[in-house]
Amino acid sequence: MIYKSRSFIAYGIGAGQLGFLSVLYQKDGISQDELAQKLNMDKTTTARAVQKLEEMGFVKRRPGEQDRRINLVFLSQKALDIQPHIKSTMQAWTEILVQGFTEDERDLLLKMLKKISGNAVDHIRKLEKDDTQ
Repeated sequence: MIYKSRSFIAYGIGAGQLGFLSVLYQKDGISQDELAQKLNMDKTTTARAVQKLEEMGFVKRRPGEQDRRINLVFLSQKALDIQPHIKSTMQAWTEILVQGFTEDERDLLLKMLKKISGNAVDHIRKLEKDDTQ
């Protein structure tokens, strides 16, 4: 987190906002709800993060065309301008983290992290389902 925070401090972006931008770089113009789902965040946290990113000029919110109650989130030109820096910084950080790993070890690590993440998501969804019953 410190590495990321230092790398993006010039833009005013903290590690907390980085995940939201990363998802939007992959799929721009998604709803706040979809953004929350992709990051496994609650709607309130997502709304606050999107509002802050909007205040900083990195995203714009627009109502959905079919359903005006839905907020769609779009990257601004300011966010697109810093995308290469974010991508290269994240790649450099990944290289630091896996330094000394063989290719097989990297693949295994990625596979294990995906499994851990999936387990966490499944457990959270189960808890949420139990809470609604």
